[in-house]
Amino acid sequence: MTGLNHQWPTVPVSIAGVILTVCSIILLLDLRIEADVYGLLGQDDEAVKRFDQLSERTPGLEELLIVCDQGYLLDRPTLARISDIDGVTAHTRSYLDAGKSPVYGYSLSVDAADWRETQPIIDATNAILRESSAACGLTGTPAVVFEMQSRVDRDLRIAIILAVVLVSLLFGFVYRIGLLAFFMMIPVGLGIAWGLAAYSMIRPELTLLAATVPTLLLGVGVDHCIHMIQSCRYAMTHDRMPRNQAVTVAWHRLLRPITLASLTTTVTFVALTRANLSGFVDLGWSGALVTLGVYVACMALLPIVLLYCPERWLERKVVFDAPIRRLAPWIERRGMLLATVFVALGLLASLSARHLEMLSDNNKLETEGLKSRELQDRISAEHELSTSPLLLLFANPDDSYELLASDERPVEINSIMAVADVDGLLQVHPVANPFLRTEYDRTLGAIENWISAEGLGEWQISGAPSLNSRIDELLDKDVPRIMPIAAIAIFLVLVIGTRSLLLPCIILAPLFLALVWLAGLMSLFGIAVSAVTIAIAPLVLGIGVDGGVHFISAWRRHQGDLEEVFAETGLAIIVTVTTSVAAFGTFVISESPSLIRFGSQASFALIGCLIITLTILPTIARRLVPVGGDESTQP
Repeated sequence: MTGLNHQWPTVPVSIAGVILTVCSIILLLDLRIEADVYGLLGQDDEAVKRFDQLSERTPGLEELLIVCDQGYLLDRPTLARISDIDGVTAHTRSYLDAGKSPVYGYSLSVDAADWRETQPIIDATNAILRESSAACGLTGTPAVVFEMQSRVDRDLRIAIILAVVLVSLLFGFVYRIGLLAFFMMIPVGLGIAWGLAAYSMIRPELTLLAATVPTLLLGVGVDHCIHMIQSCRYAMTHDRMPRNQAVTVAWHRLLRPITLASLTTTVTFVALTRANLSGFVDLGWSGALVTLGVYVACMALLPIVLLYCPERWLERKVVFDAPIRRLAPWIERRGMLLATVFVALGLLASLSARHLEMLSDNNKLETEGLKSRELQDRISAEHELSTSPLLLLFANPDDSYELLASDERPVEINSIMAVADVDGLLQVHPVANPFLRTEYDRTLGAIENWISAEGLGEWQISGAPSLNSRIDELLDKDVPRIMPIAAIAIFLVLVIGTRSLLLPCIILAPLFLALVWLAGLMSLFGIAVSAVTIAIAPLVLGIGVDGGVHFISAWRRHQGDLEEVFAETGLAIIVTVTTSVAAFGTFVISESPSLIRFGSQASFALIGCLIITLTILPTIARRLVPVGGDESTQP
């Protein structure tokens, strides 16, 4: 391999990159972010279709509600001005009970769950309320969806910018390469754009989970850059190669491990496409395509950056290089003790993980901390009024009238009323919060028993609480299937890439142990499993496996010399995980609870992967991984 010294095809690769980038920009102009939590279900879900059909037949099923402080009433001119807003069909109801917050309901002619359609109405309503100095706020599905979308959109923009800044600073500090840290971001950014452009040809919208992909894959792309730079520096300083030859040698040395690492991440995302939740499917396709885009961009364009940057940037002394080398003999002496301690912690964590609970209100996870959600809770407590009623549709309209006339109404139901212009449709307002799964199931059971006792015919249930329950139902199906599919897919890729059954087991061991740690801590601190957690587990497998792949490759290349392995790869593994944690960690300062969970849980799991990879993996490799042989057979 040391004899390789051919010229990199800079011109054709650059031309191809420009063409791909221009095409990607054109495609990305139409890509939008859809933050509606019910977008997780997808438009093809039967529950969503049923709800959409009812919404089209009866505008106003989901109202925009104005909630004022106790004792403050809106005057008639203000109410009339709001009624005249384009898109508002009527002032449909008011609750003005003494000692309670006044509530005014308005039906809309637009889709209440589409924030793009409701934004002009919400902005105009808020402007009128500010002019009247009203101590009021907005709630209801239109207000909640709009506020949630605005928050997620802002959080994602901040996260991406902050991730780029943090990763660049960390990258530049460790390698003392100044502007090279910025230039490294160019192939990464282009790869993300290429992948998202390919995704836009499948779907024109990014759902809540899929919208996190650019930030997630930023860390993965930088990982490729770090390993390439570290290997190039090692070839220049240790093997005394000129820069041109060092770049080529580094590319060939890393082609297989980077390809294998990228494929494991890709198949992990592809495994998510086997989920029942449409949001997971979108995350899977977007993640897989962006991963491939980043891989192609980095492997094609990164050598050009390294060949044409000032050579002094690659010759500066690296921060922490010496301490990492000195860590090798310490780990060799204490490897068995560390392995015993960490496995024992894993066993304790697995015992605690058995008590993990499923989040019973995914809607609240997305809407926690929103002013509109707080107002919903207020009027629910004061008026026993659900801002998102259950929608009960009878095949025979006469059955709905019989139910209305019944005097045996269950205690779980606060009120029930007919919907104008739709025969057989009733609005049912539960007493309890219908977004809590246990309360929804209790209310639905009471309705079923009531209808059965009355001897009524065929009926269907719909509404926002029903959609939320549908998400919970599909999550129950996805939990036991996504992880095994992802693990099997990664294992098969590793088996093919390493041509071994043993090496994939060694590489995956640290990842599963880290996930067990995460599950144990979540159970210990009472953090329930949610859609976010389920998405994180396979992602950590796909991204965390990279360190093990690069370690085993370097281990075999350096004949089991741990100090040389750490000299070439150890620092790169540490920095890659650190940059990935920095990318994930930017979500921690978000206002969206789901993004906070995503960032914090993924960061902890990756830190666990790093600790185990650098401490336990050398001990396992010393005993089980053969060294020597043709380098082409190495992973």
